[in-house]
Amino acid sequence: MSLRNEKGQTLEEFLADYDENRYRRPSNTVDMILMTVSDARLKILLVKRKDHPFIHDWAMPGGFINFDEDMETAVQRELAEETSITKNTYFRQLYTFGNADRDPRTRIITTVYLSMTPESAIRRTKAGDDAEETAWFTISKTIVSSDDTCRRCLLTLEEENLGVKMVYDVTDTARYNYIETRSELNPSSNAQLAADHVKAINMAMDQVQNRAASTGILFNLLPEECTLREIQNAYEAVIGRKTDTGNFRRDIRKMLTETGHTKKVSGKNARLYRFNPMFTYLEENL
Repeated sequence: MSLRNEKGQTLEEFLADYDENRYRRPSNTVDMILMTVSDARLKILLVKRKDHPFIHDWAMPGGFINFDEDMETAVQRELAEETSITKNTYFRQLYTFGNADRDPRTRIITTVYLSMTPESAIRRTKAGDDAEETAWFTISKTIVSSDDTCRRCLLTLEEENLGVKMVYDVTDTARYNYIETRSELNPSSNAQLAADHVKAINMAMDQVQNRAASTGILFNLLPEECTLREIQNAYEAVIGRKTDTGNFRRDIRKMLTETGHTKKVSGKNARLYRFNPMFTYLEENL
C-alpha cells in the first residue's frame, strides 16, 4: 500500500507535481587541500587562477560537482585530473564554506576535503582549464604568542622557484562558546590566496598539526614501509620544528608494526615499520 501525503498524493504523484524551480539553487563545488612531504618539508598543491574572479590569485584545486555525481566521486575525479592520483589516497571532508558573498559569480557552496599522499604517488601535476599553472608550496604555521584568551600565528606559504610568498597573520580569539578566527595578509607577501581559501588551509593545518602525534594521519604522507627516521622527518615537517628523538621514537612505536624488512641508510641496515591500522580503534574504543 502506497503512503499518501495530506493532498492524497503518492510519492510518484508528488514527484511528478514537484516544481524544482520554485527555489533558486546554489552551485556546489569541491575543493582539495592536497599535502605531501618533500625534502623534509610539508607541501601543499595550489593552482594559479587565470580568469575572473580572483584572477592571478593562488587557490586550492577543485571544481564544480556534476549534477549526477557524488561529492566523493568529484574529489577523486579532480585528484586524477590535477595530479594523476587515481586510487588509494587518503581524503576526508574538512568543512563546508557557504557564506552568501564568498564568490561574486553566484551563490557557490564548497565542501573542502583534506587529502594527503606520499610524494612517490604523485607522478605529475597539471593546471586545469581555469588555471595558469600549479605549484607545490612549502607550508608552515607557527605560534607567535598565546595565552588563555588569544593565539596569534603566522601561516606561511612559499614557492621558492617562482619567488612567491604569502604570509597570513592568523588570530584565534576565545569568545563565550566558540573560537573566532581572523586572518590578514601580511605586508611581506607578494601574492595572495583566492576568496576564503585561507580559512580552509588554516583549518587544515590546525587539524594536521594537532593530530599528527596522536592518530595515524601522519602515515598518509609516508610510504607503506618506512624507517623511524623517515617517520620523524615527516612529523617534524608537519609541526615545523625539531623534536627529541628518544621521546618521539618511544611514543611512535605504539602505533607501529615491524615488517621484518630493512633498507640501507648511510651504509647501515635500518628496520622498516608500517602503521598498525588497529591503533586508533584500540585507543578510542577499548
